[in-house]
Amino acid sequence: MSIEKQAQELGFQIIGNLRRCEEQEQSWRYLCYSDEANNEYVLYRGILTIITPEGKII
Repeated sequence: MSIEKQAQELGFQIIGNLRRCEEQEQSWRYLCYSDEANNEYVLYRGILTIITPEGKII
């Protein structure tokens, strides 16, 4: 399932375009992205975690 679809199911809207943050990735299973509002999207083994700029985890 895509990041966009998982975020939508969590009731969270991605702001702008996603960009990959390869420098934060710890392995090939751990993918990091951020949007234009500096929200971080961590995809680990297919499970999405969203971290807002204030540190709130969704």
